[in-house]
Amino acid sequence: MNFLNGWTIDNYLSLILLIGMAIGSIFALIQWNSSIRIRRTEFLDEIINKLWFDQSMAKTMYNIDNDPAWYTGDFHKNYSDMGYQIDKLLSYFDFICYLYEIKNIKYDEFNVIKYEIDRACASPSVQAYLWNLYHFSNEIEAGCSFMYIINYGIKEKIIKNDFKSNNKDLFNKYLKF
Repeated sequence: MNFLNGWTIDNYLSLILLIGMAIGSIFALIQWNSSIRIRRTEFLDEIINKLWFDQSMAKTMYNIDNDPAWYTGDFHKNYSDMGYQIDKLLSYFDFICYLYEIKNIKYDEFNVIKYEIDRACASPSVQAYLWNLYHFSNEIEAGCSFMYIINYGIKEKIIKNDFKSNNKDLFNKYLKF
């Protein structure tokens, strides 16, 4: 071992210390990755619990599934508890779609709740509601509250591609725009 000729004890101790630091850094990286996985799992668990076990969310999803014609001209006349619950659920789905778009939720994590979001996007009443809100918000030059779920639905071909057009043949117009 010619490359070690002329080394002092300080050089050997520095080498040993450097190797020890490298091993410690590897263990710290493993622990850090493990804690990130645990936090992601806990976050996904919170999302699932809210969607499936929050009674108002579960009931609203049930209503969306089983009453395909809940969005009518009377919906906006007296903002009911149902309106609040629909907005709450769609806001939650919109937030999840936002997190997915900015890659804070990975595909495998999103896939766990994708079915519920897809079911909501496929609802004729949800689409009509979102269409009315989208065009109303454009008319008053305000951003639509549900752009991430709308964009997700269009991208996944659940919502028609011409959704953003003001084609009045797509849905009944219930808001003034």
